[in-house]
Amino acid sequence: MGSRMTSDGVEKVYAAAAEWSDRALRSDDSLFTPGTAIWSSRGLAELRTRFLDRPDEGGGDFYEKLRAQLEDSPPEVVQLMAEVLYIQLLFLHTDWMGSEKKKDQVERVLGWGAPISATPADLIDSLSPGIGGNRALTLFRPFLVGYIIEFVEHWKEASSTEQEERLRDPWAFKDFAAAVRFRSRLLESRNAVDVQRDALLHLVHPDTFERILGGMKEKAAKDPAFARFVTDEMPDVDRKLASIREHCETEHGENFDFWEFLHDQGSTPEPEVGDTAPAPSDIVQESPPNDLRELADELFLTEPGDFLLRIEELLDDKKQVVFQGPPGTGKTYVAQEVAKHLAGPEGSVTLVQMHPSYAYEDFVRGFRPTLQQGQAGFELRDGPLLQAAEQARRQPGAKHFLIIDEINRGNLAKVFGELYFLLEYRNRPIRLQYQRDGEDDFSLPENLLIVGTMNTADRSIALVDLALRRRFYFVEFHPDAEPVRGLLRRWLAEKAPHMQWVADVLDRANEKLGHDRHAAIGPSHFMRDSLDDAAVERIWQHSVLPYVEERLFGEGDRLGEFALDALRRSRDPGERGTADTTGTGNADPPETGRTVDDG
Repeated sequence: MGSRMTSDGVEKVYAAAAEWSDRALRSDDSLFTPGTAIWSSRGLAELRTRFLDRPDEGGGDFYEKLRAQLEDSPPEVVQLMAEVLYIQLLFLHTDWMGSEKKKDQVERVLGWGAPISATPADLIDSLSPGIGGNRALTLFRPFLVGYIIEFVEHWKEASSTEQEERLRDPWAFKDFAAAVRFRSRLLESRNAVDVQRDALLHLVHPDTFERILGGMKEKAAKDPAFARFVTDEMPDVDRKLASIREHCETEHGENFDFWEFLHDQGSTPEPEVGDTAPAPSDIVQESPPNDLRELADELFLTEPGDFLLRIEELLDDKKQVVFQGPPGTGKTYVAQEVAKHLAGPEGSVTLVQMHPSYAYEDFVRGFRPTLQQGQAGFELRDGPLLQAAEQARRQPGAKHFLIIDEINRGNLAKVFGELYFLLEYRNRPIRLQYQRDGEDDFSLPENLLIVGTMNTADRSIALVDLALRRRFYFVEFHPDAEPVRGLLRRWLAEKAPHMQWVADVLDRANEKLGHDRHAAIGPSHFMRDSLDDAAVERIWQHSVLPYVEERLFGEGDRLGEFALDALRRSRDPGERGTADTTGTGNADPPETGRTVDDG
């Protein structure tokens, strides 16, 4: 059987990948329109300039920003971007994104001026069932698409002899992929590029490379069940996995399946994005959680046990909720995870970041500057609200989410406009401020759910007004109440049990800030990979203490109480020693001399 999958329908996926490899990597030929030079060095350079070297770091939907970046591009460049997106989505299993949604996304890009408007029928068919699932493949779309662009651009610089050698020899192909040095601004952070590289390895050489991705490979190679099959002399993780497969197929037969064996043994490694992931919260998995209780377990939100179920009930009832609490309590991350889970493979999640300059014209609809045939002008464009509503209307059987991050940083009365009415009366259409001639009045689809997040600690921003509060349910995320109160302790117990003292320190610090629960320090500061004493000291000195200093404005003499060493030594949260007011941690022990075990 080998590393190539053999389940029903998957041969179509491999056939499409082989066709792309033959057309795009052996020549410049198009996958969608054979005989047309689409995958050319010139087209790839144009995409890099427009997309990779000018990353749009503002809020808004990926496709909304991509369309702006591709504006006035030659038609063949627009088609190239659609084909790049197709290859990126080809690997993703339909458990994570349905084939119809994949098709819609590719054809959405084609609709921006490509020479064709539809994906060839046989290639649409190849989008199902996919090969593997990985949350990073849905979270980091700009980086994943960007990697494919840069990979192929580097590929085109090699001679045809070198290209043939790499297509013939899987290990030469991998060596080339690992040696790619990124030129663009977008990929400087390397977020999730290992995941896309591993997906390409499997697509091009499915008989050699496993379908597991990123950090999951290292976890699998280190699994005790396979220890006897690998040696320290095998520095390459893919060669270790190849050795594991060879031995396991000898012992268990040709139908040996890597992941089925791991599941049966109960030793499935915890999959993750990899060393280049931006945060530990971006841990990925091989299949979506089956229900909200499983998701709660993954997010360590197990107390109270029905926390996520209650959020689902609130959304079913009122269609819109706001998560509110101090920074660092997981509001935005939980909002995204719950939305992705409830939306499922057929739904969608749109994220918008509010800020003081955000306006109705950005959020709902407005005139935006454009360049048409060299002439400056304005074009009426839908904002993320109308785009999300249209997507929900096109797929009435799925749930669609609009997440409004930092909802109270914008002037909501100005930004929301007619949304104030629509949030309360979803079934009643209303005329928009910018309504096109002959257009029907707008209503909010029942299957478009809205989740806002609100920072309650920042004195520089206002809380939402009473009219808006009446239209949302509110969910508390506070360090003094579950599920946030025990979140760090639960996370440390599984991820870094030797660092449990950090939870004690955080509890003591928050007790000292107890006069204002909105001033509490959130646990997410410390929920990161490879947490050790040095990392905690760095986080405390450069992230926590500046925040505490701001909260203690006018009480500077109290800052010494929050020195890390002083808090760590104090068994009784009420004790105070003669602490270092600079926060460097060089504090005297508490007067009682009592200490706490570092473990």
